[in-house]
Amino acid sequence: MKPSSLALAAALAGLSLLATACGSDGSDDAQAGTGTAGNPVEITYWSWMPGTKEMAAEFNRTHRNIKVSFSEIPAGLNGGYDKLAKAVKAGNAPDVVNVEYQALPDLVTQGLLRDSSTEFAGPVEEYAPDSVRDLVTLGGKSWAAPYDVGPQTLYYRKDLFRRYGVQVPTTWEEFEAAARKVKTASKGKARILDFWGDDTAIWAGLAQQAGARWYGVSGDAWKVNIADPATKKVADYWKNLVRDDLVLNHKAWSPEATKAVTDSRAIALIGASWSAGGIKTTYPGQAGKWAEAPLPHWGTPATGAVGGSSFALTKDTKKAAAAAEFALWATTDKAAVSSRLAAGTSSGLPAAEELRATAKESFDASFFGGQDIYAVAGAEVPKIAAGWVWSPVHNSTTLTLQSEFGKVAKSGDFWAAFQAGQRAAEKAITDRGLKLAE
Repeated sequence: MKPSSLALAAALAGLSLLATACGSDGSDDAQAGTGTAGNPVEITYWSWMPGTKEMAAEFNRTHRNIKVSFSEIPAGLNGGYDKLAKAVKAGNAPDVVNVEYQALPDLVTQGLLRDSSTEFAGPVEEYAPDSVRDLVTLGGKSWAAPYDVGPQTLYYRKDLFRRYGVQVPTTWEEFEAAARKVKTASKGKARILDFWGDDTAIWAGLAQQAGARWYGVSGDAWKVNIADPATKKVADYWKNLVRDDLVLNHKAWSPEATKAVTDSRAIALIGASWSAGGIKTTYPGQAGKWAEAPLPHWGTPATGAVGGSSFALTKDTKKAAAAAEFALWATTDKAAVSSRLAAGTSSGLPAAEELRATAKESFDASFFGGQDIYAVAGAEVPKIAAGWVWSPVHNSTTLTLQSEFGKVAKSGDFWAAFQAGQRAAEKAITDRGLKLAE
């Protein structure tokens, strides 16, 4: 483990942030075995992520001692995590659930997940890079098995970039120049990007790239630094682009945003390694016209991480051994990757580097003109800015940020939203009974 990882683990170990985390320590019957071919152990698995239903079916096809019962739930902040919390309280939670990295500390401090150090610590140490492993390790304990890593990248229409005489920008200065050129060359009909300025995940990646660290620890207290100079630099940059009408700024994932891309009024999108599957399924009529490139940077190649998910065991599972076997298969086995990506709806970049060749073979990249999108995204993983920590109140803070971003969509005064997010995060930490650094 690198020094930064050791420092983070040591700092988190003494924090009161884990005071309410009451996951099972495995001393009861949670270590139940994994059954036999004639009498398999049945485990329940909840997910909203594309390709996971097919992946669970592949596990059942190839395993006789464990049967996975899959249930689709709403995406995290759209109700999935609330559903999980209620299920744990009611005593009918699933055995395994997918958890996004940014949500993991929140679920841990609510006591919804099981300390799975016995099952996951060793394997995760072997296959996950430090930047990903840090995201599933809290208080020196392993809470989940990471599946993917999401370096932020740029997706763009090759044909329209050529039509408007625009080169793929490598810096944010070049990006602004390209944005002006697209607007002029298209006679105002197109913009280089639909920004999705209410998407907190996009902002977090952009801020991380610029050097921001929204959350951290100091002794036994949490630090909140959302309204920091690096974030202000990013907020001001995009304010200028919105003010000058150089980008569109629709609500993320909205019909208006989809139509802007469908109608070729927006010719690029900021996404992550997992975005390729969504772009492919959302815009099938644009097959062969899209490509992926590294995100423009501020002068030194770097990027942020957006999203990414893990497999966690829930607090009261009585089938930890079977649940862990499934979770580790899902995150480290070639067959798991192939079955999940073959449908073309998912394009996650495995955290395990040795699985990326399998991912490339499993995902039909003809939509991207045969481009090796896994090579593009994989090359960005080492450029993810180090030292990023998620807080136990980021879920609630995200809701505040999204609301505030919506209020300033037209003016582009994003900085006011970040200041509101700073206040909301500080209040949420103290309301949770956690200590806030002075």
